[in-house]
Amino acid sequence: MIPLSDFKTLLFLCSIILLTACNASKKAQKNVEPIGLPDMEVGSLLEKLSDNQVAVEWVNAKAKFTFKDDTQTRKFTATIRLRKDSVLWMNVKKLSVEAARILVDKDSVYVLDRLNKEYYIKSLEYLSEEYHLPADFDALQTLILGNPYLLEDQELTVKSQDSQYQLTGEEAGGVLNDYWINGTTFALERMSFLDLRYERKLEVALEDHELQSEGFLFSTRRMFKMASAKTGNVEVSFNIVETEFNVPKRMPFSISSRYKRVE
Repeated sequence: MIPLSDFKTLLFLCSIILLTACNASKKAQKNVEPIGLPDMEVGSLLEKLSDNQVAVEWVNAKAKFTFKDDTQTRKFTATIRLRKDSVLWMNVKKLSVEAARILVDKDSVYVLDRLNKEYYIKSLEYLSEEYHLPADFDALQTLILGNPYLLEDQELTVKSQDSQYQLTGEEAGGVLNDYWINGTTFALERMSFLDLRYERKLEVALEDHELQSEGFLFSTRRMFKMASAKTGNVEVSFNIVETEFNVPKRMPFSISSRYKRVE
């Protein structure tokens, strides 16, 4: 049997992605002349990013995950379904056996432990308090889609290095953030967030962008790295092996009376 802590690990996987949850903004006022690439003002670069965003109503994907922290490495597969602005659903398997189901809506996270016949329900507010994360469904949705998440009340600058543009800003609450954008395709390739208040850092890499039949580039290989005193060093990587967009899918989630609720 797999201990419940493994499924709390899966919950944590969701929670670290929520680190950047603030209201998006395209406020930009400064420019640093790029080197090696054509000159690009901040506003023009943000427009390019906006044009390349994944804008779909439904996502259905299958992915292979690897979770690493200072004490363990875990591997599992998952089916991921997202309905825009509504709900995220995950069916998690280990060794081809369904181990858990996870449902995230605008307010809460629900985890169903299939192997131990247990479940728990946590509010996004709880995640915020437990992990010092400003939990927000929109941020989770944005990062699953592979879109940039821009923090509010910040002044951005732009420069270029090699084949990338780099946007740099500082959110008024004390979060330093950087975005690296491909200078040819204008696909987002990396994001970094340093929260000075809680001494934590999140890095997001988006690789292997593939052109979809819907006309947008979609990253099929992702890496999340987080470091803080609360979590230690955490690394979550996943490869998306199948994708389907704008096709409604069922998200079955029911809790049997035989299951025990745990806190």
